[in-house]
Amino acid sequence: MADADGRSSDLRLRAVIGGILAAVAITVLALGGYPLWAMLAAGAVIALVEWGGLVKASRIRLALALGILVVGLVYALPIMWGVDRSTVALLGIAGLLLALLPRASGVAVGCVYIGTAAIAILYLRAQDNGFLLSLWALAIVWATDIGAYFAGRRIGGAKLAPSISPNKTWAGLAGGMIAAAIVGGAIAGFGRLPSPALWLGAPLAVVAQLGDLWESAMKRRAGVKDSGKVLPGHGGLLDRVDGMLPVVILVAALVANGNM
Repeated sequence: MADADGRSSDLRLRAVIGGILAAVAITVLALGGYPLWAMLAAGAVIALVEWGGLVKASRIRLALALGILVVGLVYALPIMWGVDRSTVALLGIAGLLLALLPRASGVAVGCVYIGTAAIAILYLRAQDNGFLLSLWALAIVWATDIGAYFAGRRIGGAKLAPSISPNKTWAGLAGGMIAAAIVGGAIAGFGRLPSPALWLGAPLAVVAQLGDLWESAMKRRAGVKDSGKVLPGHGGLLDRVDGMLPVVILVAALVANGNM
């Protein structure tokens, strides 16, 4: 009985924290502009610090990566280069140079990966109907997490990747895909988003799960349960955005290349 009460209490805490995070994210996303940039910049810095801990980066290498990240995000401001390919290219080239240093490739990958995701959200928000477009991308990730959690607990069954994340199941993946398809299709239909947005929910749910598994593999290699402790009941910030990072990058690439 104590274990059941403990699990119920943990679920309630996760739900409350998750609801607060979602409300803050939607509010700032609606505001756009500098408030959104500030939130993304702060989140990217925290996520990169956690990433640096997972790859056991030295303080000097982490400091260099943080400097590159911040400069790249500053260039993403409208008064600088904005959110075009030049900004991403600058970040990528700087990250590549950092990777040339001994034992710096891990943190360099994190710098480019996290920074590109932050720029991708800014890029999506800057589009016509940008609020609903960026909200659609984030909502798909949230729906995937929720659908996978409840389907996995209710159905169970075969493990998805037992050597990486023992709690994930194929049923959970299916539940996440169904939830993402429903939520993504609903937002796309309501917001009159481009037609691919009507059916991309399920494929992007797979992308989100791959991002989650990548971070799980990093945590297993580092020998830790969570990437950090900044969010009660949730672990680190990176634990909450691991699925979002590849999704927003892919969606921004599709939009930039005229496929959405």
